[in-house]
Amino acid sequence: MAIIDLKDALTRGQRTKGSVCITQTPQVRSGKKNDFMVGRFVNQDQDVEFKIWDEYIYGQVLEYGTGVYQADVEGSEFNGQQYLTVHRIEPELDPAIKKEDFLEKVPSDNIMLMWKEIRKQLTALGVKQECWNLIDAIINAPELEGRFMTEGAAVSHHDSLIGGLVHHTLKMLRILITLVKNNDYLKDHVDLLTMGVFLHDIGKVFEYNELEMGPYWYANHRVRGIEYVSKFKDDIIAAYNEAFYRQLQSIIIGHHGEFGDRPTTVAAGIVHYIDTVESQVTELIDLEKKSSDKKIYIRDWGYLAGLDY
Repeated sequence: MAIIDLKDALTRGQRTKGSVCITQTPQVRSGKKNDFMVGRFVNQDQDVEFKIWDEYIYGQVLEYGTGVYQADVEGSEFNGQQYLTVHRIEPELDPAIKKEDFLEKVPSDNIMLMWKEIRKQLTALGVKQECWNLIDAIINAPELEGRFMTEGAAVSHHDSLIGGLVHHTLKMLRILITLVKNNDYLKDHVDLLTMGVFLHDIGKVFEYNELEMGPYWYANHRVRGIEYVSKFKDDIIAAYNEAFYRQLQSIIIGHHGEFGDRPTTVAAGIVHYIDTVESQVTELIDLEKKSSDKKIYIRDWGYLAGLDY
């Protein structure tokens, strides 16, 4: 069956069958007569509430948790609120239908165009072929299963979409290019900064799993990044030296600044500043786009008016 168009399925009284995806654990609530389940289906930019009134039916969701299901739904409405009533739901058995099919994505063509242009500009600024070879080997290692290109940069904040991790990384590299152009001193260290930006969040491939927290999320991405890159220690030292490798470690462990282990090198401080600017600006833009009145709330600042004038 095809993936359900959630907005179309909301038509009152309409029955629709097909594939749906649940990304957050639904709640079981107490009703006047019986308990019932409330949750949300997602499909790309669609996010629709569902309700399951029968315990026998929602027991499937309790047993299998988040993921992809086959469902029979009906468009419903109460007090002006639209939702989908679920009459049947069971785990999706078709291996061709995957969770990532339901999640918002950064277009792959955009990623490849950014990658090509950024690599060209950084090479012109002095990044050596040895640096590119190491980066390619580390982010494309078979054990990552290509997930550096498909995982999100976050679960619920900036770039929380398929391809968000590489998108966030490439946007940071654009900022790095500007900084190197504005500071000749950095040209002598462009390999370190380029590799540091590429690898600072590499551990998110292990911390997250298709925009959900992975099973060992509590060993955060900085720890997992250090662990993963250590497998390439000998290759990095052979291409540069041990000091270069230790500087990379400092970037991975210290790029969160005051929100984690504080930077212990200038390189870690630079990557922290780039990371902060890119992620925070992206989040401000995302919040404004989602706002109905072009006004957003930031905890430390209060309300901000949007860019419209």
